[in-house]
Amino acid sequence: MSESVSERITPEAATSTGFLAAAELNPGDVVAGRFRIEGMLGIGGMGVVYRATDLSLGIEVAIKLLRPELARKPEAFERFRQELLLARQVSSPHVVRIHDIAQHGERWLISMDYIAGESLEHRLDAGKISLDSAIKITRALLVGLAAVHQRSVVHRDLKPANVLLDASDTAYLSDFGIARAAGATGVTQTGMVIGTPEYLSPEQARNDAVDGRSDLYAVGLILYEMLTGELPFASGTPAETVMQRIARPAPSLARARPDLPGWLAAFCARLLERDPRRRFADAEAALHAFDEKKVPRAPLDRRVAFGVAAALLVALALALWIVKRPVTPAPPVVVAVPSVAVLPFETSD
Repeated sequence: MSESVSERITPEAATSTGFLAAAELNPGDVVAGRFRIEGMLGIGGMGVVYRATDLSLGIEVAIKLLRPELARKPEAFERFRQELLLARQVSSPHVVRIHDIAQHGERWLISMDYIAGESLEHRLDAGKISLDSAIKITRALLVGLAAVHQRSVVHRDLKPANVLLDASDTAYLSDFGIARAAGATGVTQTGMVIGTPEYLSPEQARNDAVDGRSDLYAVGLILYEMLTGELPFASGTPAETVMQRIARPAPSLARARPDLPGWLAAFCARLLERDPRRRFADAEAALHAFDEKKVPRAPLDRRVAFGVAAALLVALALALWIVKRPVTPAPPVVVAVPSVAVLPFETSD
């Protein structure tokens, strides 16, 4: 970091909020000896994002200057670095590729593909989008997630702000700042839930282990929002929204938009199953169903399936017993025949 930039960061600004507000690099600043800043793109949860030129390669890139707290916690940063290295292995036309992790002074930064366009979050500010656009974006997310999950990486913070759209409406997954290896829990060592409350899966909210099916749940939320202009769970505080997601089934997209194709509403419902075992097994399976426009039945919960099987066995055993039991002749029925007494008549003169 140049001296002028260092001078702009006061001790008071070296906080998560103050840093994001004050640590602005100026156009023309060169960081890490190779990235010339062209302008600021935005502020994210992990730091400030800039458009820059990689002077070594002569290409435009996006630079994320990370919060200074990470450098002060070596163990936390090492976990973060390992997770980024996992994400760096992902190669897909619908995933923003991470190029490098570099250090400039006491600051760490990430260089990645630069996508000229806007975020899906910005697009949704104007309300719901067309069916054709929603289908195109959803398919791109599934293709990207299939590549991510093949590397045993879970995004864990998929939301419209992390979906970038170029001029042709092609969608790209971005911001793997909290991506983790599949099977990791949804909490940090401090017990804080990782992710954005409005887009958390029920298992993330419960601090359960997560895998790629949590990302699929987020796709369901995004699909519902693209087609209705609002989230399926959106009332009260973020905490109340999360509790609704845990306690209640998702509202029906078919009811909110009866004009939509039935297969698409069924697809969204499958993604939004509270139990991850009832969702698609992985992004590849979801993509196949999406392309075929056929949504298979969700598998039964094992306990429910066991109960149904047990009931069927009992019914079958009872039927066999009825068929095979020995037939005992019924005792004869004695019918009482009524009798009439005939008495002599006496006549009187």
